[in-house]
Amino acid sequence: MNATVKSEPGTGGKTEHPLTADQMAAFYRDGYVIVRGFFTAEEIEPLRSACLADPSIGGKLRAVADSDGHAQEVIGWTEYSDTYLGKVAFLDRMLDNAEALLKKPCYHWHSKLSMKRPSTLGKWDWHQDYPFWYDEGCLWPDMLTVTVAVDKNTEANGCMKLVRGSHHLGRVNHTRVGEAVGFDPERLKLVLEQCDVVPMEVESGDACFFHGNTLHASGPNLSGMPRTLLHCSYNTIVNSPFVIEEQEHHRYKPFTKVADQDLRNRAYKDMFASHGFNQDRRKPGAKNSYGYKSMTGQMSPAKPAN
Repeated sequence: MNATVKSEPGTGGKTEHPLTADQMAAFYRDGYVIVRGFFTAEEIEPLRSACLADPSIGGKLRAVADSDGHAQEVIGWTEYSDTYLGKVAFLDRMLDNAEALLKKPCYHWHSKLSMKRPSTLGKWDWHQDYPFWYDEGCLWPDMLTVTVAVDKNTEANGCMKLVRGSHHLGRVNHTRVGEAVGFDPERLKLVLEQCDVVPMEVESGDACFFHGNTLHASGPNLSGMPRTLLHCSYNTIVNSPFVIEEQEHHRYKPFTKVADQDLRNRAYKDMFASHGFNQDRRKPGAKNSYGYKSMTGQMSPAKPAN
């Protein structure tokens, strides 16, 4: 086990975008809260345009199989850099609000771009995030994700869906579901009979804070428009993983928060050209630590509507 971690928040200013008391109450009650206009058009448009211009993110985007064997594309990172993607997860508005909701000093756990190309069948099966993070050594479920819509998200292009109140279930075992890993199917049926499924239909720049135990999924992109989400996840500092092997990138390290106005002022070197992404060196067919199968060049096009 690791030594005791001193709980100190990252240094930096206070956010320009604090959650309201009502928004925080919604998060505790429902397991998520949607915040409209969390990023202005001026702040999010450079990322949206960059993703449209380079949908493979420099050829580093990787694909994993969903339960039906269709490819779902994602690219992840943990470290700070002087780029848009390297700074965005360290913004005051992200960390200050994570700390307000989790009621403890927090740090950046990891971030991802989840990208759905137009007319593709890949989906994310129903799952909670915390069961995977628990296996990586996080003892407590004091973790959350801030998801920012880079594009407009609708049910047609595969928006994220959340199960209201499902965080109250606690951590539920995940198992093999077809070609992927997901929420226990027997329990899933009962949960969906008792709880509302809420589609996260949002505009570019809107955000959703959701708890690590909130059940969520997303469907295929059956539209002619891309769907890109920026997921930035946070852990409390005292919950830094006790597992040492292969978890150095997830362990707490001192950091400095980034002022909210840095995006508005374009105070970054580039969008992501010089950013350091996590490397996936697995061969196609090999499984990662979460149990997802790696795929290469196997995007599944959707059939045109009749």
